Amino acid sequence: MKLSEITFCIKTIHRPWSCHRLVESLHQHIESPNVIVVDDGRPEARFSGKYPETAKRCTVINMDKHDVGVGVGRNAAVDAVKSEYLFLLDDDHVVTPNLNLDTFIERFDNLDVDLLGVRQGSGGRPTMLSPLMNGQRIWMHRGEIRRNGHVAWCHMSSNAFLARTETIRSLRWDEELKTYEHWEFFYRAKLAQLQVAVAGDCFIRHAHVTSDAYRPLRGRSKFRSMGLRKHGFHSMRYPGGQIVRA
Repeated sequence: MKLSEITFCIKTIHRPWSCHRLVESLHQHIESPNVIVVDDGRPEARFSGKYPETAKRCTVINMDKHDVGVGVGRNAAVDAVKSEYLFLLDDDHVVTPNLNLDTFIERFDNLDVDLLGVRQGSGGRPTMLSPLMNGQRIWMHRGEIRRNGHVAWCHMSSNAFLARTETIRSLRWDEELKTYEHWEFFYRAKLAQLQVAVAGDCFIRHAHVTSDAYRPLRGRSKFRSMGLRKHGFHSMRYPGGQIVRA
């Protein structure tokens, strides 16, 4: 795999400075990266309007409608990819030398993986999705299926991962889920028997940025309930023990 065969995909809304920071970090550490940004923010808060010079270094897709959601936005990015591989990123990620991209790519090439994630500082550890209570509750917990050195196979990685474009086009994100889409995407990857793994010595910096315009869009639990009910679950247990109900 060559870097020219990878497209970095970013979905953003109402965090133009954060998206600018990520794109700049990609160019700082990767030579001529292919970058697609999908923005479904309001026109006055769009990345391309706030940072036009940075946006010129990307393919920017400004959605016609505001708040189409993560599912629609990410699928639009994936559909626009022309390369064999894609690397998904959140708009509040920052690339640093700790990504160890050459090592990361080598592992993807040489190991039995369909989707290989990186760590996010102390987060992004290998995670399992296990049904409880006769399949009525889904348990999100730390764990792994097997390990080869720093690479651990599991059910769920961070939102920073590398995969073949066709793999993600087949799986896609549920477009009804505007948020709380992460676990549901990986649960379907598990059902599809995709090989998901995390490279424990490759890191992306997760430098969270919030705003008054962004915060209400993220915290809409009705979409978590939709995902749970879709798969027949009445509740979810998080790694820390918190239980939320559909």
